[in-house]
Amino acid sequence: MAETGSWNTRLEWIDWMKAVGIYLVVLGHFYSFGEKFIYVFHIPLFFVISGFLNKKESDGQVFWEKLWFNLAVPMLLMVLVNFLYHSVLQCLKGTFIMIDAYWLVRNLVFGMVAGLDTLWFVYTLILLKIIYQFCPSNKVFYLLTIVMLVLAYVYNNNDLSMCPFFIKESSAIVNICLAYPFFAFGVLMRNYKEVLKAMNNKAALIIMFACGLFIVSLCSTYNGYVGLFGCNYGGNLFLFLIGAVAGTVMVWALSKFLGCSPKTITIISRGTIIILGFHKILIDLARTFFTPSIFDIVFAMLILLLFIPLVIAIENYFPLMAGKYRINKINR
Repeated sequence: MAETGSWNTRLEWIDWMKAVGIYLVVLGHFYSFGEKFIYVFHIPLFFVISGFLNKKESDGQVFWEKLWFNLAVPMLLMVLVNFLYHSVLQCLKGTFIMIDAYWLVRNLVFGMVAGLDTLWFVYTLILLKIIYQFCPSNKVFYLLTIVMLVLAYVYNNNDLSMCPFFIKESSAIVNICLAYPFFAFGVLMRNYKEVLKAMNNKAALIIMFACGLFIVSLCSTYNGYVGLFGCNYGGNLFLFLIGAVAGTVMVWALSKFLGCSPKTITIISRGTIIILGFHKILIDLARTFFTPSIFDIVFAMLILLLFIPLVIAIENYFPLMAGKYRINKINR
């Protein structure tokens, strides 16, 4: 159930943005139709949304409890479930080795993509929330964007072979450099929420969507492959930023145009972290029967629909995996 009051309308299009975003994540992980285009903006989109929905807590204990139950616990539980799932498959093939458990722990501690897989996003989001919570001022917080972009440039244009493994390999600690600007942009846009809510002109929204689509297409063509999971902004940092923002505006315009979100979209929106953590299992199953094709567009949609009852079941019977604080808030 969406919050009541002045945030209700906002949450309608936020629900659509999250649902469209997680659909693009699933479709992108089929590594077939539109992958290069999708990767321009789909993860930056979620960092913008996260920044927009984020707020600084006045009570430090409340902040740490929310961080733990809303993000850390679900992330750890889903990583464990994925590890057990793949371990069973490896045992059946006779390829499982116990040292894999050690690598899992190491990867979790240092936020390695090799261990977290898609959940590196959650680890990075945790770090971003901590930075925002304890930043001495908003001015310092926004200025850090420049520092992060410089670090991202250095990372992509220097030999890192002598650096620690959690620097030279893909990790959430490194990826924060490219994620930070979008989280900060989301925090900034929170100040203009009333303006965003009031923008409902259908013609203007169509034009914004079309312009965003055009810019993203250009960036995907001329900037090369983008992979935020590896702090890779493609060939040009400026084109990366422009493409990601344009893609976010495109999805926002579409979401505003679609209007009120039906219950299915609300459930998908609530369950984005669950879908993020487990959708690759269903993709692997689909790949055992179907080869890459344009029909992956349909398969990605079917995967989202299959997650609807799973999200409801997890919220009802295993709320820790869905975020204790969020579920308690929904039930009030």
